[in-house]
Amino acid sequence: MKKNILLTLLILIMVVGLAACKKEPEPVEPVPPAPDVEEPVEEANEDEKEVIMEAFNTLIEGEKKPEELISYINDNIKKLSSLEGDRMIDELEKTLENNIEDLTNLIFATDKGDELMAIAGTETFFPENKVEEIKDEDLKKEIQKTFDNMYKLINLEGEFYPIIDYAKLKTYEDKLSDEWKSYLDIMAMDSEKRPFADGGMTITFEELAERILETERHLNTYIDGPRQKELLSLYESKLTAYMKGLPNTPIADYSNKQIFDQVLESYEKTSNNEGYITAHTLYQYVEVIKSNKSIVNNSVLKKADELITEAVRMLTEYK
Repeated sequence: MKKNILLTLLILIMVVGLAACKKEPEPVEPVPPAPDVEEPVEEANEDEKEVIMEAFNTLIEGEKKPEELISYINDNIKKLSSLEGDRMIDELEKTLENNIEDLTNLIFATDKGDELMAIAGTETFFPENKVEEIKDEDLKKEIQKTFDNMYKLINLEGEFYPIIDYAKLKTYEDKLSDEWKSYLDIMAMDSEKRPFADGGMTITFEELAERILETERHLNTYIDGPRQKELLSLYESKLTAYMKGLPNTPIADYSNKQIFDQVLESYEKTSNNEGYITAHTLYQYVEVIKSNKSIVNNSVLKKADELITEAVRMLTEYK
């Protein structure tokens, strides 16, 4: 009997001891909710695409506003192929461009107290996050609408002017062809960091050369593209600034007309890019400059004009 009682007590002691040795359960960290993932939109069938594009054609034939076009594109472009996507962005860019003059006049008329310059007069671009600082409610509304409509504001000679924000247009590139992606890349470089302002360069000669080469690559890759004429004009203006300089960014010393070393080095570097008309043009130009003892006078600048004209001709004709 005593043995039975002793055995029972031992069992109870073991059970209590084991229970005491058990670790408290670790607190379970709450699992954060999964982020919202945008479901992929299934591409519409051909009949549905036709209906979407018919409505789009009706929209652009009327007195269209940028916000109406953007809203329709946002609602429908994900259902389409790059063929229709290209068409939509083609029309959107034209609409934004055609609206710039009216938008400029509207902003100037609304900004009666020069609030924009007071808020961000030292900035190259008006920061979108500073729209809330605008006190005039009418002006605030127009500036926010300007940003929403895929423009940005650039500071030129003491005023903010609207330009197309090509970085925002690039948000559609999943539904665009490689040609339009390339075009938007070229245009976005300039809308993000303008190459020229107030009679001078705002980028280095090396950066300008790379943009010229990038434009030539596009022109030679997409021979019959929808923006060939515009890009040729862009190419010519950049090549002219690169080879002849600008009033506030000369390529040579004003006093002795000696070309700056860094400019000549940039020309030589650019001339080493094989297979480019630009490179061949710069090779010839370097030879002209060196044969003139590195003096950039009127005869050298005249030769620059001839070489630029020839470069544009070759890009235009040799397709």
